[in-house]
Amino acid sequence: MKCIKSSIINKSRVNCSLELNHEGECNTHDTKKFYYLCGLPRAGNTLFSSIMNQNSKVTVTANSMVGDIFIGADMLKKTDVYANYPDEQSLDNITKNVIPNYYSHWKSDYIIDRTVWGLPLYFEVLKKYAPNKIKIIVLVRDIKEILASFIKFSYASKDNFIARAGGTIQERCDYIMQNGGELHKNIQAVYNLTRPENKKYIHLIEYNDLINNTKLEIDKVYDYLDIEPFEHHYTNLSQLENNGIKYDDSMLGKGLHTIMTDKVEKRDYDMYDYLPKDVDTRYKLDIFWR
Repeated sequence: MKCIKSSIINKSRVNCSLELNHEGECNTHDTKKFYYLCGLPRAGNTLFSSIMNQNSKVTVTANSMVGDIFIGADMLKKTDVYANYPDEQSLDNITKNVIPNYYSHWKSDYIIDRTVWGLPLYFEVLKKYAPNKIKIIVLVRDIKEILASFIKFSYASKDNFIARAGGTIQERCDYIMQNGGELHKNIQAVYNLTRPENKKYIHLIEYNDLINNTKLEIDKVYDYLDIEPFEHHYTNLSQLENNGIKYDDSMLGKGLHTIMTDKVEKRDYDMYDYLPKDVDTRYKLDIFWR
């Protein structure tokens, strides 16, 4: 009777369902589905998010802190306090609810969280605590094109995080390609996800396919995530905004996450104008996902 009464009281909450836990008690769980985006930078992540977010049932996030929260909670198991009193179940009660709680006020039925989910530490924690079946969208692009895109951006203004690293193309490329940098971490994450044993978790999208066959690639995502198709538009796009919050690129550099809004099109320039002459031998540029 307790569950029936609860169901009646909450009948207006369309996103909730009731189920019994292992003790026969009544639990309420949000029926949101959570999926993931792990893309190389400059590979269409913000464009993809802007397009998908036209559908009110779907929200693709900006760069998210959820993975770091996951790791922080799980790393508590390595502390002296935990070793002294290893209450694993109570700590897991927090960790397994990180994603549902973080997005509890978001109105969409489907949340696609963006971070470096493919990094081994993040991925192992995700496999342990993901609220539903793991599905990860992976956006990739030729590393040389990514590098050239960053360098072109860095010369568009005098004050950005790349320009602060040096004045020459080579200095800026070295900064972007450094071990432990953001691009390096994203490459590691994608590399791990494209390993044979992990491919079952991912749906891969090449940047050029997203640009040249946008509708087809978006339709494939709906099919992969098992979401009812939606008729998107590919002109008059909006900048990424969720819950009234936009990227504040004042620290990193104006325009870093700004997309072309009038149409979906690859910007026309010679990438070698923005790369050092020895780019092919200076850096590891393997297209390992093909």
